[in-house]
Amino acid sequence: MRTSTATNGVFPLRNSTVVPFPSLDPSTERPKPAQDIFKRATPRPNPRENAYGLSALLLMGDWVVACAAVYAGLTLRDWQRNAWVLDLKNPLDLQSPLALWSLIGGVLFSWFMVMFKTYEVSNFYNLRRWSKNVARSLFLWAVAVWAIIGLFQVTSFAPRLGAIYCILTLIGFQTVWRLIAFMFLNQSRVKESASSRVIVVGWNEKVAHLRKSMRRDLSQLQEIIGCVPMPGGYFAAKPPAELAVLGDYSAIPRLVAECNANSIILSDVSCPSREIQHLIGYCQREMIEFKMVPEYFPALNSGLQVQTLSGVPLLGVSQLPLDSIINRMVKRVVDIVGAMVGLCICAVVVPPFALMVYMESPGPIFYKQRRTSRGGRTFDIYKIRSMRVDAESSSGAVWCSKDDPRRLKIGSFMRKMNIDEIPQFWNVLIGDMSLVGPRPERPELIEKFKDEIPNYNARHEVRTGLTGWAQIHGLRGDTDLGKRIEADLYYLENWNVMVDFYCIVATFFRIKNAH
Repeated sequence: MRTSTATNGVFPLRNSTVVPFPSLDPSTERPKPAQDIFKRATPRPNPRENAYGLSALLLMGDWVVACAAVYAGLTLRDWQRNAWVLDLKNPLDLQSPLALWSLIGGVLFSWFMVMFKTYEVSNFYNLRRWSKNVARSLFLWAVAVWAIIGLFQVTSFAPRLGAIYCILTLIGFQTVWRLIAFMFLNQSRVKESASSRVIVVGWNEKVAHLRKSMRRDLSQLQEIIGCVPMPGGYFAAKPPAELAVLGDYSAIPRLVAECNANSIILSDVSCPSREIQHLIGYCQREMIEFKMVPEYFPALNSGLQVQTLSGVPLLGVSQLPLDSIINRMVKRVVDIVGAMVGLCICAVVVPPFALMVYMESPGPIFYKQRRTSRGGRTFDIYKIRSMRVDAESSSGAVWCSKDDPRRLKIGSFMRKMNIDEIPQFWNVLIGDMSLVGPRPERPELIEKFKDEIPNYNARHEVRTGLTGWAQIHGLRGDTDLGKRIEADLYYLENWNVMVDFYCIVATFFRIKNAH
């Protein structure tokens, strides 16, 4: 990321001879409009309109296929009731009740797919999202159909069992249709028509990461075609050799026309606000999408939102998954149930290990330490003692190393299998911790790390956990703190209850760096 004192990464570019960038300063002579500076042979294509057309095509296709699938399912049910005898005189009777039910069923299924945002442009190439939405829509469709049958007392033709046939045919028909649709969408001509061509102003590490994500993720219908330097002719970081430096900043109007660009991304907002306003004004006049990378938010970027307070827009990290009250309630219910199960296990597992600890090192069986959880609140964490009684009398607060001589013999096994952590189910039950989250750290170490590790305290946006995303990936104990913080922040930004369940299960099988 560029800073106000960083000059080593700046390199000069050739002098520009093109017309200056359009200005909106009313105190100066207004420059010629962009259309006077260059003449376009043809109007610039609008990928957004093309994407909307593809969305409508997929919606229409899903509706037609759903109607056909419902009709096929009800027909199969009808054949079964008639001992699998086909009426060869009129095999497709569009005036029968089957046709009406097919239209209603198709509309209902398509409506549920719309509710789950299946046809958003960002979901075109997301097979996982599509599969999830089909499963949700099928479930709601079946519930709705059975409810309609019971509510309206349909007896002349009540396809209760037919709904099961319809679910099977819907799965089959939708799968085949979507495979065909994906083959169509993956054609380079089709994808290019719906993809925005992006010019980047400036270059830095964040934009380099963005470019990699765009190239890796099919659902990102954007393509960075090149870059131009910031006003003043510099880059914060050198662009990759394979990416074209299209020209100077003042050449943007010409480059937009020549390259058929649809979007401009400003990578560095440290340039004068006057320049940013001019660039935004130009994009608005020419109907070009404008975006910028906010360099002032190094962590939790997925929670960035613009809020309006009395007409004043405010940009900040305001919405993470666990900011939702429903998500917090679900997580807390899982914590309470898991803690009660864990305490039952604790009653069986702890006594024999407590006895072995006492026999090897007489003294307290349990010990408590001060740790920090959500919002910086401190609490006492409970563990089965796995080290000598005087383990930190000379060294102070330090992490346990791989071959730490302070450990008891039974303590090595307990730490490897996480048995010493079992009493922390009590901390989970009383609300000090969660089953899954960043591991709690001691306040004295936090005072040291918060100034040394970027974004360290951002991990305290949620309750600390017994296990976590970092732990199941081997980032625990004396490991790279930077990578551990990255893993913790990834968990915060991408939380859902299935991630918690995955971490809980993986904890029993991934014990790397547990010492």
